[in-house]
Amino acid sequence: MGETDRPGAGQGLWQLSLAQFRHSVAERALPGCGAVTAVTADLAVALIVKALRVSAAHSDASCEALLAEARSLLGRPGAFADDDVAVFSDYLKDDEGRKPDLSRQACAVPLATAHACVEALGIAERALPMVEPSLRCDVEAAVLLLVAGVDAVLLNVEADLQGLGDSEARARVQAVAERLAMAANHYRRPSG
Repeated sequence: MGETDRPGAGQGLWQLSLAQFRHSVAERALPGCGAVTAVTADLAVALIVKALRVSAAHSDASCEALLAEARSLLGRPGAFADDDVAVFSDYLKDDEGRKPDLSRQACAVPLATAHACVEALGIAERALPMVEPSLRCDVEAAVLLLVAGVDAVLLNVEADLQGLGDSEARARVQAVAERLAMAANHYRRPSG
């Protein structure tokens, strides 16, 4: 993959405008679903931060403490977007037989993204009763986006599992993915 195939011709994803990011997703090999999910997850965390920040002005110290925790998470899921692009760029151009190592890394990035989403879901759960009623929709929307984010990045893991060299490595990665999926299911809205 040449430099012109990279999103923003070498720029990190966060330096692109939303229109440029959308164009890169639609028209280039990368970014893909992992990077899009990481960006979306970070925006979901931003919704939680906003709801807590506005509500903290009319609340107690526990809301301020949770706001600080949410702010410390802000940026972490999004950082995995550039990591995802870098890993898959290396994977696509590998001609040195490093596929098992690159597959391990290709699984590690979405697993880290899923972990950050689950952490944000825990913050959202605690935030919901603290935020002003008019801002609860922001937290609820963040929960929906984060649960979907876990589902989406675990699709990446599933796709890359077979590239792992040995069955023990596949089993370990699969076990982590299943734990993250179960954790996210705790926050899934009941259907119907």
